[in-house]
Formats: sequence, structure tokens, C-alpha cells
Amino acid sequence: MADKQPKIQDDTLENIIDELPKLLVQHAYRKLKSGEDLTASEMKVCLDVCKAYSANTLVEKTNNILEGLPFDTEE
Repeated sequence: MADKQPKIQDDTLENIIDELPKLLVQHAYRKLKSGEDLTASEMKVCLDVCKAYSANTLVEKTNNILEGLPFDTEE
């Protein structure tokens, strides 16, 4: 019987660090889209994961067009 040798995988720390956020976002997205009932805690974790690891343009607050206008606050 031949000795089983473990497969040489590319499980270096750099690859794991690169792949893990992608897997977390994919899992959270599938869970949110599954249609199954989620507890508030599960939903919050999924949304937090997606927010934390998504592109900055998705996370940034939308521009409020009134924010920069100089309103007179004195009467």
C-alpha cells in the first residue's frame, strides 16, 4: 500500500489573507440572498462582513446635496 502524502497546497499566509475576506463576503451574501429566516444577529454579522470587506465606493455615505450649502442659521 502506497503511503499517502499530503497534497502540496498553496496555503501560505499571504494567500489565506487574500482569500479569506472573499470567502467571508461570498458566504454572507449567499446567506442574505438565501431567503431563509435570519436572526437579527445573523443579519447584522452578514451586513457587517459585507461592509467591512467591500469596495470603499460601496461603503461610503452617499453625498448629501444640502450638506455644503451655507444656510443662514441666524434670524
